[in-house]
Amino acid sequence: MKNRTSKFIRFLASLKVAIVLLLLIGGYIVIGTVLPQHSAQTWYLERYPAMGKLILGLSLDTAYSSPVFIILLVLFSINLALCTILSLKGQVRQVKPTFFPRFKEEEYGFEGVDADKVRSYLKKHRYRVTEEDGVIRAAKHRYGVLGAAITHLGIIILFLGGAIGTMSSSEEMITLLPGNQHRFEKQGFTLTLDDFHMTFEPNGAVKQYYSDVTVVDDDGTTLSETMWVNKPFHHNGLGFYQANYGWTSHLQISDSESGEVVAEGLIRSGKTYFHQPNHLTIYLYGYYPELGIGHDQQPVKLSDREIDPYYAVVLYEFGQPVGSYILAPNQHISYENLSITFTHSIAYTGLLVRSDLSYPIVLVSFITIILGLFVSFYLYPRFVTYKDGRIITSSRRNEWIFHRTITTALAKKDNTYVSND
Repeated sequence: MKNRTSKFIRFLASLKVAIVLLLLIGGYIVIGTVLPQHSAQTWYLERYPAMGKLILGLSLDTAYSSPVFIILLVLFSINLALCTILSLKGQVRQVKPTFFPRFKEEEYGFEGVDADKVRSYLKKHRYRVTEEDGVIRAAKHRYGVLGAAITHLGIIILFLGGAIGTMSSSEEMITLLPGNQHRFEKQGFTLTLDDFHMTFEPNGAVKQYYSDVTVVDDDGTTLSETMWVNKPFHHNGLGFYQANYGWTSHLQISDSESGEVVAEGLIRSGKTYFHQPNHLTIYLYGYYPELGIGHDQQPVKLSDREIDPYYAVVLYEFGQPVGSYILAPNQHISYENLSITFTHSIAYTGLLVRSDLSYPIVLVSFITIILGLFVSFYLYPRFVTYKDGRIITSSRRNEWIFHRTITTALAKKDNTYVSND
């Protein structure tokens, strides 16, 4: 049983498992980069008719917080932690002053060097030197062997930060029209949507949508930024993500005789307005920027390009339908003493606002990873042994360069050429 457990642990810690997990994680990252994230479900169904349901079913619209992606990160963290623990014992042993590797005498040794010159060189380059029975042993950067463990620790901290961010982050949706503002009291700034616009594919599908925003801090600092899907905006601990869009339409009700506007306002598709004096409910069934008629003779939206806009409207009096209409902008419905019209529509943007507490942890992980890589590639262990005029070198990386550096330095001291044969 113990042997099986040991084999299973070594399997989980193996390089093969790590490679498979990295490929799967990389695949999800590519999907999360290429596929717009946090958009409305209807957008995926319209943009990707064949794959929309699969995208939503696998949570690829929120790839980085999907259950599959989190499971992959957990498995990779376990793999990395086990790999680090299993190798740490041997690495700690190599840090001890008594450890010296087996030297490759036939490859990295040369003769005819004076002991005093070797001592002088080692002292100048800050090696830790021990001498016993005529043998000089020196080592430098022993702790560099821990570089890989430090890097692994940084990656584990990074994944931990991601998990904490997923569990502790808070989200809210805000909907803005151009010119609208939203106040973030706790963070001390106000966000204004300056403009919102869309670009389209040749077939009419939305290619991308953009929000031009300006934030003004309480101290008067102003910052303007353009954001779009997969290009969020961050400010004072909050992340703003382009999540969805839609249309809101301007309803105007006038007195038929005097022309006086008695009521007006903005209304979205699927919403109603109740006009109390006439007990009249105005239901905007839908706004169609590019109108089409389906097989069932019902209006359908061909695209969000405003090239043939129409409004589908139903009127109810005392809860009973009294008329249905298809209107162009500024076309009027005459009902009793009222003139009802929709003058124009405005595109709005839906922004996902996310606060993430994991930023300090991610920053620590980044610093740890950089430190680990620096230690691994620049402070790797170097060893030198000298006996009877023969010096042998060894290092964990760039052995030939390390050997050649010492050879050249000692040869210059003696003003002679030292053969490596």
